[in-house]
Amino acid sequence: MQTYNWPLIQNRSGDSIESLVATLLRREYTDARRLNPSQGDGGIDIARSTPDGDEIWQVKGFTTAMTDGQFRQVKRSWERFVQQHVTPGRRLIVRYHLVTPWSPTEERIAKFTALTSGAAFPCQWDSDAFLAGLADRYPETMLRFTHGEGALEQFLTQKAMLACSPVERGESLTMLEAIEVRQDALDDLRSTVSDNYRIEHGTLTSANTCEIPSPLDHGPAVHHRMTYLGDSRWKYESVVQTSPDAAEIEPIKLSMVFLAEPGTPEHEAVRAWFEWGFPLEHAHVKTATLGGPFSGDESAESTVSISARASDETPSLYLRCTTTDGENRFRLRLIVAERTVGAQTGWVRLVVDTPERTLSFELRFKEGENAEAKGQMGNAEGRNPEAVRDELESVRRISATDIISVETGSGDSIMRVFGTVLPTALEAIHLPVAQCLTNLQVYTAPALVMPSIPEITDSQFGYLSLLTSIYGGVAHHWTWTDLTLEIPNDDAGRDRIKTVVDAFASGQHLVKVETPVFQLGDRIYTIDHPLTSAAHSAKVESGVNPAALRSGDTFRLVPGSDAGVTTAKLVDWVPGII
Repeated sequence: MQTYNWPLIQNRSGDSIESLVATLLRREYTDARRLNPSQGDGGIDIARSTPDGDEIWQVKGFTTAMTDGQFRQVKRSWERFVQQHVTPGRRLIVRYHLVTPWSPTEERIAKFTALTSGAAFPCQWDSDAFLAGLADRYPETMLRFTHGEGALEQFLTQKAMLACSPVERGESLTMLEAIEVRQDALDDLRSTVSDNYRIEHGTLTSANTCEIPSPLDHGPAVHHRMTYLGDSRWKYESVVQTSPDAAEIEPIKLSMVFLAEPGTPEHEAVRAWFEWGFPLEHAHVKTATLGGPFSGDESAESTVSISARASDETPSLYLRCTTTDGENRFRLRLIVAERTVGAQTGWVRLVVDTPERTLSFELRFKEGENAEAKGQMGNAEGRNPEAVRDELESVRRISATDIISVETGSGDSIMRVFGTVLPTALEAIHLPVAQCLTNLQVYTAPALVMPSIPEITDSQFGYLSLLTSIYGGVAHHWTWTDLTLEIPNDDAGRDRIKTVVDAFASGQHLVKVETPVFQLGDRIYTIDHPLTSAAHSAKVESGVNPAALRSGDTFRLVPGSDAGVTTAKLVDWVPGII
């Protein structure tokens, strides 16, 4: 074991011995947490939770023979620890350590033993040998502490050369095994870069060449760096805390200077992010990382995108409609779709939807000012039409004289609005589409869902309304002009054509049975229950003898005495009979 000149180390370093000891302990025990670095917390510098209770370290940076005054400091720390944590039963203690670089004499050990004799848990004094063992296990921490980053860089260079040197083994290695040996050496080297963080790394392949793979929202990493390798592949480096208090001891910050010119759309987007936290895309900045293993003094010009993250901190909100007489029309739960906070102002912006997404609101809150609200029709695409219909039926009851309020789960109003006017699209298309699909659901097994309303064309909406009317029992009457038939190649097909022609000649109707298929926006819908369309009168076009036609020839059917057609739903139909 190497010996260390602790007084010299103390003089050479700009940091305290207590800080070094705390860092070594936190590297040894990744679940250890450093408390108040300057004064401790009631006689505790480092604490570590175990299933049986807390393990405690009190660190004193005494590097030379302890004086009586210094031992009184030890005594006061012990008494404060007992008074604040042991006697009140605030903590269940499994072990207590006094840590000093100086190795105590028998006399001091005896006094420490007498001081802690009343404790119901083991107490021990760890000194030079204990710390030297930790220092040997983490030489990079000692180099960083005693000689600064320059010596650490030299240490890392030596390690890197070893990691890249040829692999020497008695047995033969495959190429992959040799690569893995070097990679393990490089991983060991990477772990020495920081006392507070480790770097997890690898490669990812994105499904979209223009899309950066997003890190996990609830992953342990606090900083990610992605590098594009080409061919949709990305190298990722994720910084993970090595202890629970790493971010407190060495915070990681990103310094950004925005370069957008005033008056440009980019400048307005930056201002919206400053004020309301709007997501920001491809803003030109100068950036520098401060703290952590990626820290650097030089800033670099780049583009930055800042996205809004989901938050579990948003309270439950409700939309209430009340008449001027105090009558409650409805109370709907509001679903928070987006929550942003101004980067500079702290102003809060919420985007909320009604449960079926029929209405969407943007709420803005400034401290000390009245809240602002904007509402519009929402996007209910993919929702159950019946639930959407019911919600819209409630919403359509809003009158211009009603009071619309947003309130918390306890009923406290956070904003009130008067004179609300509903969008005309609610009555014109949103509600009718939901009503039609709800009515048609009875006639088909597949679950019908709401389409994207803005993508529906007038002709699509018209056909939906027509189908709903027909299935509702109102037959549709229309006229036809002609129908072209082709003579089949096979005998059976030709016989069928002859049967059809003979039926027309005897006065029978032309009947078509179909299961309707219709489109709303990009969605395709099918109705199982068939429709029948019957032409009142049909005949072969004059001058044509079907018997003389050959395979592949065509002829036309045209209306006879009546060009009318009636379309209705097939009665007495059960699934599977057609």
